[in-house]
Amino acid sequence: MADDSRGGAPADPAFQIAWDEFEEALAGYLSTMVDSDDHLIVELPGDERTGAAPYVQFASFGDGTRLRAEVSGNCFLGPDYVLDDAEEALLRRVGFAVDTSEGAQTGNWYVERSVVDAPAVAQLAVLALQEVLGVTHPHLLTHQAWGPAADGVAALGLCSSSDVPVEKAPIEKVTEKATEKAARRRTAYRPKNRQKLIKLVGRVLDEKYDGCPEPDDDGDYGVRHMGQPVWVRVREDQPAVEIFARVTHGVRSRRGTAVEVGLLNRDHLWLKWELRGRDVWQKLVVPGFPFVPEHLDGMLDVFMDAMTSTRDDLALRVGGRTA
Repeated sequence: MADDSRGGAPADPAFQIAWDEFEEALAGYLSTMVDSDDHLIVELPGDERTGAAPYVQFASFGDGTRLRAEVSGNCFLGPDYVLDDAEEALLRRVGFAVDTSEGAQTGNWYVERSVVDAPAVAQLAVLALQEVLGVTHPHLLTHQAWGPAADGVAALGLCSSSDVPVEKAPIEKVTEKATEKAARRRTAYRPKNRQKLIKLVGRVLDEKYDGCPEPDDDGDYGVRHMGQPVWVRVREDQPAVEIFARVTHGVRSRRGTAVEVGLLNRDHLWLKWELRGRDVWQKLVVPGFPFVPEHLDGMLDVFMDAMTSTRDDLALRVGGRTA
């Protein structure tokens, strides 16, 4: 399971249509930013105490003839959103740079273009949001806008950031661990490869079980339930997370066990049991693109509850042994 080329981001036609429509609307809006007071920020909602969530901001300058677009950099991003070397290299390759001039607020990646190049600026911004910042769908974004052009900001189809409540614990009760948890409450992730998805899965397990072992050489995580291992694996052949455990082994009759397995599969919506040789495996697959931490968290509970209610009875019926 060392192949990093799999488990990445397949094309989703419905999502891509939404991004295309957003890019067109953004280009139209940017073309109206012809006053030096015009500013726009599109962002994921977040709690600033954990570091910034991803954002792209735009400003008009040069007497309304030029546009500047800035992509949030690691100096400002929260720990859950930090860009890696490959993502920064992509920004550099398409024309973004980090402002290192004297007195500049360094850390963000920027491009500057003529306002007549608004479609090209919008295209670069959407590329950064999708491919670098990992925003799954444009409707997850909110906006802040000011200046004369702000009268037309509704054309973007985004909620105002001020209309989206962000749950915050009282300052005096915010611990380091609570801060880390808040940073992980992103709605969905768009992992670019299998290794990134493995790390996201590890974060969910670490939070759910108050720490979990490091993945093995294959990238599988092991947790324990009912005195035996339960494995959580990011599949190599597709972007999906598989939860599985050998719930019974050494069954007496393969034919009789197949009947029992068929009954379990009939009665459970999310889970599947498989007979392999004289072993029975229980498994459940969770989509990994987009990856929603709450889905994995909830499906782990479904898996463990089903294992608790069926494992020992299954072993008794088929004359098998539990681990």
